[in-house]
Parts: sequence; structure tokens; C-alpha cells
Amino acid sequence: MEVITPTNFRKDIYNVLKNVVKDNKPVEITITSDKGFNDGVIMMDKKEYNRLKELEYLEKTGTLQAVLERMEKATDDDFEDL
Repeated sequence: MEVITPTNFRKDIYNVLKNVVKDNKPVEITITSDKGFNDGVIMMDKKEYNRLKELEYLEKTGTLQAVLERMEKATDDDFEDL
């Protein structure tokens, strides 16, 4: 993942945004706090964000686990009608 400073982000904001969307690669904009901690934000493509939110929802509701369990128990015969 590319890591940039807020200053470099401001200098080239349009191209950074364009490349995040085009390449679907997140960018970290890092900030060092007064205490020396490395903080910041991760900028990602909206499609990737939506995918992660959907995955989070499926995990919270137990749907993902149910699907994975069914996939483990499934046999080739289960898919013949598809």
C-alpha cells in the first residue's frame, strides 16, 4: 500500500484520488501525532468499501457462517440442477 503525507496528498489530490479508483489500491495518508504515534487514514475505492461493509453485515447477522457451513457440506449432486 502506498503511504503518503498530508502535504503530498494536498499537492496531488486529484491524481491520488484518480489512481485509488482506477487501480483499486488503497492509500494511507499518515499523520504522526505529538506523542509519536503513527496515525492517519486509509483511502479506498468506494466499491471496495461497499464490499467490506457487506461482508461485515453478513458476519454480524451470521449469514456468512451459515453459507460457509452449507458450502462445506455440499456435494457435486447439490449443484446438478443449476
